[in-house]
Amino acid sequence: MSGLVISVLLAGQIAGQPVQEVRFQGNRTLPRRVLASVVSTRPGKVVTETALEQDVAALERFYEEQGFFDARVEKGFGMVQGRLIVTFYLNEGPRTRIGQIALNGNFSFPSSRLLRLLPVRQGNSLVAAEVQRAVEVLRDFYANSGYPFVKVTSDVSRADTIAQLRLEIEEGPRCYIREVRIRGNQTVWTRTILRALEIQKGERYSQRRLYDAQRRLYATRLFQRVLFYVSRADSVSDSVIVRFDVFEQPSRSLAFGVGFEMPPVRGLVSAEWEHNNLFNRGQKIETGVEFSPDWVRNYRIGFEATYRVPYLLFTRVDFQTHPFLYWEKVDSLRQREYGVETGMSRTVLPQLHLGLFNRVRFVADTAHGITNSLALSSIYDSRDDVFEPRHGCFVQPGVEVAGGPLLGDNDFFRVTADARFYQSLGWGVVLAGRGSFGRVFPYGRNEHLPYYEEFFIGGRNSLRGYPDKSIGPDSGLGGLYGPTLVNGNLEVRGPILGRWVGLVLFADAGLVSAGGLEMGEIGYGAGFGIRVRTPIGPVRLDWGKRLKQPPAHDRGRLYLGLLHAF
Repeated sequence: MSGLVISVLLAGQIAGQPVQEVRFQGNRTLPRRVLASVVSTRPGKVVTETALEQDVAALERFYEEQGFFDARVEKGFGMVQGRLIVTFYLNEGPRTRIGQIALNGNFSFPSSRLLRLLPVRQGNSLVAAEVQRAVEVLRDFYANSGYPFVKVTSDVSRADTIAQLRLEIEEGPRCYIREVRIRGNQTVWTRTILRALEIQKGERYSQRRLYDAQRRLYATRLFQRVLFYVSRADSVSDSVIVRFDVFEQPSRSLAFGVGFEMPPVRGLVSAEWEHNNLFNRGQKIETGVEFSPDWVRNYRIGFEATYRVPYLLFTRVDFQTHPFLYWEKVDSLRQREYGVETGMSRTVLPQLHLGLFNRVRFVADTAHGITNSLALSSIYDSRDDVFEPRHGCFVQPGVEVAGGPLLGDNDFFRVTADARFYQSLGWGVVLAGRGSFGRVFPYGRNEHLPYYEEFFIGGRNSLRGYPDKSIGPDSGLGGLYGPTLVNGNLEVRGPILGRWVGLVLFADAGLVSAGGLEMGEIGYGAGFGIRVRTPIGPVRLDWGKRLKQPPAHDRGRLYLGLLHAF
């Protein structure tokens, strides 16, 4: 290397010298960014001989874990124009591959079935993390098939660059649940907890079922911590006792909020009250009121309440009723809306929920103000986190029919769909996308629907850079509406200051039309935003710019709010 003099690195020669660059030479298989994450030496950091020796050992250990058992690493340094450059010289050597995978001790399941479950295959590189994952996969499979005390270990023998992987299994007895015990509850009834667990005496043991039960208890919002333990009922039987230790949290809460939102600039005052253990039966009631005035005497007032009864009549069906009212004044126009939604829902799978609801809605001061409808909806939610999802998807299709035998003033069919996906790209960066569609079809007495039963688009959560309700063929209170909605959003989310402050780049597109998808009517917007993480979700500040036919002197629009756009 021209200009780079390699010598033995002595602590005295680099005392107080910060490293300007870290290089890796000879790494044919593993990329530099992966190796840089292994060593502690970083640009700007003052290094010592001890630290570099530890980095050499860490690199050799990491290479061994990736199947390079003969890898060797040496360190060096050089001064180039007064800059200290540290170089790690790598001799990777040959990579060991798996020649055979053998299972021992599996008396209850054939080897062919278990081998199909494993993340490693014959011919794969021998990677320590994948071997450990194979052990965990077997352990989880047995634990979910009735074997709570299974033990799985791995052993690797090598001959040159070929390895034999042996997985030893001690199955233990296949067990059934004799008893479920609850400990630690003070105000929540034991039978309320047992009902939420959905675990029956005599059923076959399944670790997955216990984790699902634990998640259901957390979902009640009655407990700050839930732990479970499994023990043998006795030394000879095939039954176990499962004990859940719960730590309660306050079941009632009262919250107040004061703030503002933009655009347009307007104040916001809110209050919420909830009780999560009504009658000590896990029933819930929530109420909330919100008042939002602007500076030209327009305002919005909203009130809503929700009463929820889980496990109606000792079934897995939840009952819910949701009364609401909404008043809005925009210039000389006013809208007063009252209604109630009542229905039932059921969790079919941990990630799949189905619901059937009746909605009665009355909009005052209009000729066709009463809507009575039935809505069927489903939700599939595999997100790993509600506030900051990094993996998974959220899909919510729905259909609604109003009028006809349900009476009311409005006859229509409505179809909606909302699909969101989240994919981690590494280094804290997440790609997020959403697609939304809606179509409402009038029938019977209605040739056209009133604006409040149609769709609108624009603003902070749909099409940033455009004013609220700014695209559509039909005029209504405070904007434009239409019977067809198409909306798409794409965001790249990444950290800029640790895990607390993030940067978001986004692009939005969408339209509301009278019928089909008119490409010429689609609006486009793009911009960037800042996210600040808080215990109640990220606070966001977005700047969005209208890209299609922006008005003169358009400088974009700022949006301040709570939570991501989707």
